Amino acid sequence: MENIMLWVAVFSAGAVVGALLTSVLPILGNFRNQRADLVSARARILAGIKENHEQEILREIYRTTDSLQGDLNRSLRLLQDLMEKLLDQVRNDWQDQKEDRLH
Repeated sequence: MENIMLWVAVFSAGAVVGALLTSVLPILGNFRNQRADLVSARARILAGIKENHEQEILREIYRTTDSLQGDLNRSLRLLQDLMEKLLDQVRNDWQDQKEDRLH
C-alpha cells in the first residue's frame, strides 16, 4: 500500500509539474516575442531619430550656405565698387599725365 501511495504521489507531482510547465513555457515564449518586438521597435525609433538628425544637419548646412553666399555677394559688391573707384582714379591720373606731356 505504501508503494502505491508513493507512486500516486510521484505521478501526481509529475502531472502538476507538467501542467505548470505547459502553462509557464508559453508565457516565457511571449516574453521572448515581446522582447524581439521591443528590439525591432527600438531599432525603428533609432533609425527615425538618425534620419531626423541628418535632415536637421542638412537644413543647417543649407542655412549656413545661404548666409555665406550672402556674405560673399556683399564682399564681391564691395570689391567691385573699390575696383571701379581705383580704376577711375588710375584713369584720371593717367589722363592727367597724358595732358601734362602734351603741354
